[in-house]
Amino acid sequence: MSQILNGPSISKHDKPEKLIFMLHGYGDNAANFLHLANPIDQDEWKVQYVAMNAPNYITGNLMGYQWFDLYPNGIYISEAGPKEFEQIRNEISDTINKIVNTMEKYCESLHLSLADCILMGFSQGGIMTFEVGNFLNKQLAGLVILSGRIIKNDPIKNKILQQTPIFISHGEKDEVIPVKSLYKSKEYLSTNKCNFESHILQFDGHNISPEAISLLQNFIKKIL
Repeated sequence: MSQILNGPSISKHDKPEKLIFMLHGYGDNAANFLHLANPIDQDEWKVQYVAMNAPNYITGNLMGYQWFDLYPNGIYISEAGPKEFEQIRNEISDTINKIVNTMEKYCESLHLSLADCILMGFSQGGIMTFEVGNFLNKQLAGLVILSGRIIKNDPIKNKILQQTPIFISHGEKDEVIPVKSLYKSKEYLSTNKCNFESHILQFDGHNISPEAISLLQNFIKKIL
């Protein structure tokens, strides 16, 4: 399989100065998620937006992709045992490499560095966003986790990750990934002395609302 992920990109600028990479949620695709770039974008940022398709199709859903299997060996992740979690970790590790390879390819083509890049993800894409940030030994401009969660619970040893600005937001009415995931993520990031801001959106479910976009824009302005 290719070590570079496919997906569309857009920019209003001939020579973008920043890159925002976008990781869609479970069962979605890059083309659909890229539409979020228009309401987020500000001209002065001079950004190119790149949406990646996750590497694996979901059985029976030809338009939907997954970053890792939620049903390893036919067992849902919340009931998974050690064997299934080993499979999940292997899939995540392989996917991280593909995401990083894709980011570096775009950086090279535009003569930019990872420090010029924001990685953002929704839901399962948010899980992968943190995993990539924890893997990298180079500074990113920021990480954005929208309606996602952090699945790690071991101490963070990556000093660069601890310094990287992190944005997390979650709808209080989220029925797909309950808001308690945000509280756990906050506790984890605080315990590990990470640089983050968090937002609970009172009226949101498992979605990205105008309020979430406004908060995200403020975060991007601060770090770019």
